[in-house]
Amino acid sequence: MVRSFVKKERDKMFKEITKQYQHEGYSLKEARHYAKKDTDDVMSDKETFIDNFIKDTWGEEDAT
Repeated sequence: MVRSFVKKERDKMFKEITKQYQHEGYSLKEARHYAKKDTDDVMSDKETFIDNFIKDTWGEEDAT
């Protein structure tokens, strides 16, 4: 469930950031490139937070 939620959030964020870059005048290829980097940075922080929350709540054995 968590991974499905994270994937949906990642996809939504990627699309929004891609549109922002295109609106700023970047080509689709450039927009996707920069959006991927930005999305990876933001989602990395969110995934770390979720993993730490799971570890704190249920212990080390359930965090995968």
